[in-house]
Amino acid sequence: MQPKLWMLFTAGMVLLGSLMVHPASKAAVQPVENWERLAYTALQDEYEGAALNDYHYIGRTKVNDEQTKDVFRVTVKEGSTLFAAHAEIYFHPVTGHLISINVFRL
Repeated sequence: MQPKLWMLFTAGMVLLGSLMVHPASKAAVQPVENWERLAYTALQDEYEGAALNDYHYIGRTKVNDEQTKDVFRVTVKEGSTLFAAHAEIYFHPVTGHLISINVFRL
C-alpha cells in the first residue's frame, strides 16, 4: 500500500510542476515586439526598393479563439507614387505560433 501512495504523490507533484511552467502560461499575452520585425520584413519584401516611412503599430484584434491579429501600417514611396500599406500578422494567442502574414496596399 505504501509504494502506491508514494507513486501517486510523485505523479501529482510532476503534474503540478508541469502546469506551473507550461509554455502556454507565458505565451498568453504576446508582445507586439514579437511581430514588429516580421511585419516590417514582409513589407520590405513586398515593396522591394521602395522607401518605407511612418511605420507604426495600429492595434490588436481577437479574430476568434484560435487567432489574434496585429496590424502595422507604413507609408510606401515608389518613385513618385505615395500610398499606405498594411501588414497583418495572424498568430495563435495561447501558443504564439505564427499562422499567416498578409501585406496589402490601402
